[in-house]
Amino acid sequence: MDPQAFYGKRNKIEMRPRRTIVVIPESSEDENVSDDETYSTQDPLHINEEKEKSSSDGEDEEEDEEGKEELDQLFPECTEEHMETLENFTDNQPSTSQAASSSKKEKKDKLVWSDDNLQYDESNIAFLGSENLPDEIMQLNTPMEFFKFLFPSSAVNLIEEESNVYAAFFPENLNSVTHKDIYKFIGIIIYMSVIHLPTTRHYWKEGTYVEKVANVMTCNKFEEIKRFLHFFDKTKELKPYDPQFDRLQKIRPLMKILRERLLKVPKEEFLSIDEQMIPTKARTSGIRQYNAKKPHKWGYLNYVLSGVSGFSYDFELFGGKYPAPPENCPDLGVPGNVVQRLLKTVSDNLNHKIFVDNWYTSLQLMANLHKKRYSAIRHSTTEKSSKY
Repeated sequence: MDPQAFYGKRNKIEMRPRRTIVVIPESSEDENVSDDETYSTQDPLHINEEKEKSSSDGEDEEEDEEGKEELDQLFPECTEEHMETLENFTDNQPSTSQAASSSKKEKKDKLVWSDDNLQYDESNIAFLGSENLPDEIMQLNTPMEFFKFLFPSSAVNLIEEESNVYAAFFPENLNSVTHKDIYKFIGIIIYMSVIHLPTTRHYWKEGTYVEKVANVMTCNKFEEIKRFLHFFDKTKELKPYDPQFDRLQKIRPLMKILRERLLKVPKEEFLSIDEQMIPTKARTSGIRQYNAKKPHKWGYLNYVLSGVSGFSYDFELFGGKYPAPPENCPDLGVPGNVVQRLLKTVSDNLNHKIFVDNWYTSLQLMANLHKKRYSAIRHSTTEKSSKY
């Protein structure tokens, strides 16, 4: 059997002439040669390139003439103006290499290590902000006044209105909820978080009767309010297939009011960003998270901006997906974008000290915070530090 019948004929390999490159160093003995002697300024590589260029130019001219003859046969009525328009159109089309290069993502800025003095002048990192509380807060005296500052009447009005709207679908089960009933209900919830009993009804049962709870509201009234408690107009609820669907839409109005009150408090010099788990046994799809390192492993994930005093100045509750990075901020990944969003309410150039753990840490984040005059302090492990 002929091998060529099975494998096919072997393609002929075109042999190209070998090129030689002559490299003359900058400082050589040729500098001592007199000007009377003449040398050829063309090296073999340059000569070969000129020959190839002249031959390729001749081939291009022949191809252009053949192409014009084909166009004349296909489009005999085509004028010179049409030809110029066609040539301009083909010249303006991007090449495949240009399209491939444009589709590539922009490369991140490379960080370069440099030897520098780490001792800073204290005046350059001194806190320039003010921690003085406004008069609205300084005039608060009683615990109830502090509570009403953080949980204003607008929030109570929202709960009262939306709960009554939802209860209207079941008129036989609940009488209208009043402003005072909401305050009583919240007070009982806070008290139950301190005095724990197996079930809600134990606070009204004999033997486990709690006077400070039972004398404020009946058990049936408490359970009815708990059943119809709402913070959102159910008639405006978006479905999961809606592009603007929000898993936190039922509590978003209340969260907005609470954030507005927290942002009224001036920020401290030392701030920390970390996550917390709000424990829950509810099986809310897409919202409940698991973290084995937390005391409460199952719950709602909440990112918090806090101070050394323990006060929380801002928060971001995870709703199933992470939003885009803030405006005019680079995309630093999920952890870095969380830090940038929470610091969006903190004034720049005031030398705040920011503390984050290793999950948020990246050199890009540290460099970005340094540009805004934040003194960032991070906890880093050996494994993660070795990547940079």
